[in-house]
Amino acid sequence: MKVSGNAGGVGTTPGVSGGKPSGGVQPAATPISPTVQGDALSVSSGAQFIAVARAELARIPDIRTDKVNAIKAQLDSDEYNPDGDAVADGLVREHTPPASEPG
Repeated sequence: MKVSGNAGGVGTTPGVSGGKPSGGVQPAATPISPTVQGDALSVSSGAQFIAVARAELARIPDIRTDKVNAIKAQLDSDEYNPDGDAVADGLVREHTPPASEPG
């Protein structure tokens, strides 16, 4: 096979001459045996722990219905009287960034 700068005609590859005509797939000179390699995955023990913890957390509901129902019952019977100062302190604490250490 010879590669040249000449443009070929219809049905030929431009710049290539002396090749075999296309008419089907030619068998390979030596048989090719496919090599099968399996994929491997290595996970650290820390990652395994995180995966287990996430699976366990996914089982826990976001809303603790038993607590909600208990507070609803207290509200309905006028027995729920939270300490206003404690609620305010909790809200401030929750929405205030921690104080940075001097230095």
